[in-house]
Amino acid sequence: MAQSNKSNKSNKSNKSNKSNKSGTDDDELSMLGDGSSLTLSSALQSAMLAMNGKPVAITPKALVRPTEDTLFRRLNDRHRLHLLVRDLLAGVSVTPGPFDPDDRSATLEVDGPDWLTLQLLTGPATLAFWQRQVDHVRNQKWHREERLPEIVLQQTDIVSFLALAVPTPPETRRWILVLLDAVQEVAFRIATEMKAIFQMNRPEAVANDLAPIIQTPGHSSFPSGHATEAFAAAAVLGALYPSRLQNLRRLAARIAANRGFAGVHFPVDHIGGALLGDMLGALVVKRVFGKDIHTSGLGLPLKFIAGEDPPGTALDTLDLREIEAYGHTNRVVHMPATSVCTPSTIGALPPGNLTRLAKLVAGEVLGDGSTAGGWE
Repeated sequence: MAQSNKSNKSNKSNKSNKSNKSGTDDDELSMLGDGSSLTLSSALQSAMLAMNGKPVAITPKALVRPTEDTLFRRLNDRHRLHLLVRDLLAGVSVTPGPFDPDDRSATLEVDGPDWLTLQLLTGPATLAFWQRQVDHVRNQKWHREERLPEIVLQQTDIVSFLALAVPTPPETRRWILVLLDAVQEVAFRIATEMKAIFQMNRPEAVANDLAPIIQTPGHSSFPSGHATEAFAAAAVLGALYPSRLQNLRRLAARIAANRGFAGVHFPVDHIGGALLGDMLGALVVKRVFGKDIHTSGLGLPLKFIAGEDPPGTALDTLDLREIEAYGHTNRVVHMPATSVCTPSTIGALPPGNLTRLAKLVAGEVLGDGSTAGGWE
């Protein structure tokens, strides 16, 4: 294939800051802004000899721990990300339905109750459905050229594209990027558990004339990880900036659709991922900011069945065969008239790392810079 697909997580989408790097990030080992190296360490050891003098005695003040808020800001990105994701996913699970190779299901549960069930049908009775799915992917391959730069870049970066609606420069939106990293990690972990249950073949394994133009990932096609991550991030950014939600969803839909144009996803993969992403975005907003943005009149749990035509769903008459239709018609998440970042909202949150992040994000959203915005 033309391009190796090394993804963030599901297909590593966010490289906006360094907390998504596997292994140790560069900043963690840098000294005074320069990278770690044997040459630098050896030179520092030699220069240290000039400081040889009377040993310094410690004082009780040196043993006083900084505040929890200060420690949270000082954490390196990888450690902070782990703590945030741990808190975001507490009480969250993915439960498989009864095993049937032709009828698989997985349910997202939050603190016990079901939030979303995805079901995948692949028995002989669904052959006509999957033929139409393959035909859709085949038709898209003749229109790849205009989307080719997006297809390649979005293998490793989706946040830059969502930033068309909500600019996120790291100098002034550091904590929003930290939040997005946590959203991406949550989406990756849950989508990975779903994929392990469904194990759906990729389009090229179903029809060998689709000629994907990027490397086909080895994990399940359903649900789409890119759709999950893109819609989860769009939901969270939309909660911060409600007036920009529609453009965020349109961009998320295009990111998802591009995977189909590339030849590595069926249309229903996008819808399953988008539904999952909406629910996970709502979960993050609820746990970080204490606001409920899901189910605009639909109630829980939601259910989507891939393998029926029209696709089985609790989403009224929405045409779920096209991800663009879902992106333009917001039926799962709804936004308040104003941002979830308000002094009254933040001030009422319980103590903890998620609230510390909420304060820092609110400071950026409300224009107070990358500080706690006066709520510490």
